Amino acid sequence: MKIVITDSGILWNPRNPILKKYRDLVLVVYLEGVKATDEYECFICPHKSFGLGMSMGIGSRVYNDLEDVADELYYKLRSEDDILFLTDGDPASLYPYYIIKNREHHMNIHLWASPPLSVEGKWRMKAHEEMLSDLSGIKSVCYIDIQDYVKNEYKNFGGLLEDVQNYFEEIFPIVIDGISEMGNESYFDLTSKSYIPLGKEPNKNDRLENRYLPGDVNIASMYFIEGRVNIPNQFSDGIYRKDMTYRQVARIDGKKICNTLREYRFKLAQMNNIEFNSEECSYVGACAGTCEKCDEEAKYLSMKLSEIPKEKQRIPRLGIEEVE
Repeated sequence: MKIVITDSGILWNPRNPILKKYRDLVLVVYLEGVKATDEYECFICPHKSFGLGMSMGIGSRVYNDLEDVADELYYKLRSEDDILFLTDGDPASLYPYYIIKNREHHMNIHLWASPPLSVEGKWRMKAHEEMLSDLSGIKSVCYIDIQDYVKNEYKNFGGLLEDVQNYFEEIFPIVIDGISEMGNESYFDLTSKSYIPLGKEPNKNDRLENRYLPGDVNIASMYFIEGRVNIPNQFSDGIYRKDMTYRQVARIDGKKICNTLREYRFKLAQMNNIEFNSEECSYVGACAGTCEKCDEEAKYLSMKLSEIPKEKQRIPRLGIEEVE
């Protein structure tokens, strides 16, 4: 196995103490052309161009410089069976992953990814999302949305990074062990803290109706990143359809969303004198904040509410911030 990081990563960089235990596996890609440590194996990307292209993302100066030496980077990795790319909210941390993934290879590519924080600007988020829009061809993904940490009150940004780092330190050894034992393509479930193989058969209960993308978007073998990972189970002619089947995968705040929506259903039933019973969810596994049981409860309440004249219906307020 080889673990690939860059010198530009906010969390995954040569200064991260988590990596010291795995120093023999780590390859640092120095995107700015300057080696900063002898502790890890390195790949130095020549600094060829100056001020050309976009400032970040595909087509940026740094991206183009690395793409020019993609063959050399590939030759350095090709003898490995498994490559784990550790990336974070810095779009540049995704460059080695994106370039290697999109060339012909025979390696098992594993991705650890986290989105930029919402305060980091739309262009940064757009560049990051573009490189994660298609995860076809990779062996596994561990996607951790750290937005929830922003809601906590920290004296400084360092406090936030420390908490995230502690969480990563807990998860990282599990990810490494999971990759070594992995058979089929898998995603990392944040609830059970384990890799879950992707199902081969679509589940009729995972169907999402009336969900569209603008225009005729070809998304064969594509994944969508929306604070969670939506994994398509069914395609037709490579074109997005109304009856596309999805399996929703865990998000870091999935359980909180589940509880918030459950409390809302209780309020709705109480305000409208609807008999309603709901057992607390004891599910352990991938949680997107809603499931078949939640949908059944919502349909039941919707049916009962429709029996009440509109002028007598009472709808509790649910702020968007409660479920974001």
